[in-house]
Amino acid sequence: MTKGCIIAMGGGVDLRPDTPLFKEFFNKAQKITEGTPKIAIIPTASANPSNTGKEYRQLFESVSAETVVINPDRRKEANGEGCVQDALDSDAFFFTGGHQLRITALLGGTELIKTIKKRFEEEEVLIGGTSAGSVCLTNMMISGDLISRPFVHGHVELTQGLGFIPDMVIDTHFMERGRFPRLIHVVSENPGTQGLGIGEGTAMVWNFEKKDFRVVGRGTVAVVDGGQISKNNAPELEFGEPISVGGIYVFVLSSGARYDYENSEMFLPGEDADHRSEK
Repeated sequence: MTKGCIIAMGGGVDLRPDTPLFKEFFNKAQKITEGTPKIAIIPTASANPSNTGKEYRQLFESVSAETVVINPDRRKEANGEGCVQDALDSDAFFFTGGHQLRITALLGGTELIKTIKKRFEEEEVLIGGTSAGSVCLTNMMISGDLISRPFVHGHVELTQGLGFIPDMVIDTHFMERGRFPRLIHVVSENPGTQGLGIGEGTAMVWNFEKKDFRVVGRGTVAVVDGGQISKNNAPELEFGEPISVGGIYVFVLSSGARYDYENSEMFLPGEDADHRSEK
């Protein structure tokens, strides 16, 4: 069973230590070590990783955390002893925003990511991300930009993510950029995958022991669940043909709500999430 924790943010977060999402991240980081937590910042997704790394370093150091910026510019460097040692010495990791393909193309399959994943599975390390830094955390991720024709077979590009979260796809800036059709599209073509749309200023805090997550922040998280799809023409379609699908379930969660992703159940604040339905 995975021992680590993930806090996935939907982007649009103010880089201030009093922001609820970063307070959540800081508090989690402080609980997993007896001393001062060391946070590794991975700004690979950014178009200007040096500046982004400095911004996040200032943010985390403002609450007395130790920091290190892991910013390899080549895969050889990401496979090297320096990056691996930084990963071994850190208590928490934060993937910044930008474009998720920069992360997966440069870091996917490297010793750096293998080290982080091994520690995430075996130790109580914390992984956070925002925008592209959240999108890349799943096994399969959305890699392309917005599509002009939603619900058309083959028009959403998917590729391999970093694989910290199985059987999910994350989309960010979700409500603000009208990305609901994109997740429905993904789930209709991949019914065994749950789609998670995170709004700006909002985060999902994962508990892998309980197999659920809770929502914090000012917006909402949408869960698009295709496990009960009853009608679907996707298997018969040619590229560019329109989709017909029925039986998709949608859950919308605001701050304090929880979602049991194993049983596809949501719980409002105050409801007892430990008494789950037997399925």
